Amino acid sequence: MSGPVSGSQPVLGGVGLESSSGVRGADLVGADQETAMLSVQGERGRLLDKQIETQIQELRALNRRLELLNTVQAGLKAVQAQFNADAKYSKEWDDASGGWSFRRADEINRAAAEAGLNLGFASDSNTWRLFGHMGDMKEFAHAYLPPDQADLLVKWRDKGDLRGHFVAETLVKKMAGHEGFMTPDYPGQTLNRCPGGIRYDSEYGELRQAVQRVQGAIDETSSRQQDQMLRLQALTNRRNESAEMLSNYVKKMQDSKMAISEKIRGT
Repeated sequence: MSGPVSGSQPVLGGVGLESSSGVRGADLVGADQETAMLSVQGERGRLLDKQIETQIQELRALNRRLELLNTVQAGLKAVQAQFNADAKYSKEWDDASGGWSFRRADEINRAAAEAGLNLGFASDSNTWRLFGHMGDMKEFAHAYLPPDQADLLVKWRDKGDLRGHFVAETLVKKMAGHEGFMTPDYPGQTLNRCPGGIRYDSEYGELRQAVQRVQGAIDETSSRQQDQMLRLQALTNRRNESAEMLSNYVKKMQDSKMAISEKIRGT
């Protein structure tokens, strides 16, 4: 006698049975037809419920990723709008209209990091521009630096105070790095990093490529989302059919018992 085929999985009403399934063939031996049918249909419903729950979780993850990617794309396009249409590809964000924004960079990079997407930005040696060309530098300084350093940086920006320049030079050595910019988690912390994230020195050409890269990720995620929604709908339909089948069978058995009871009373 040949044994079971390796890797094969029993199937119940079109739904694969797991080894942990609550109903086994041996359990149905000696059971009456009604008990066996109720057990089989109940188990089929349980397995479908489990598959539906898994599908919902996967769909939620895709929805979240799509939300993050759209946040990234909106941020990148807002940065792109700071450049003139005929800007050179080598022009940096810190030289664009209004300068670069630490809040915008943080928003873009955090969303990209959570979505698991490397935006492909690189860095160069213009580290002094981290503070010198930061459009919202005063806000950053007062939010994340000690008060004395923040005041000196503001005086450097407003009045050209050289003491602030030296403070900026010292901080830049710790903060510029070679990866994308994300705000500190608390005042005094070195900046968080985002590999491939947008930076103050990111170039217009890189920005255009990043927009295309993100759009490709959005399109791919949207396609997967549609596929998962269709699969979820199919599973839901099968679950509804299973529930209806079980309901009809129970009603049929009840009607049959009622008919038998009435016949007995009539004799």
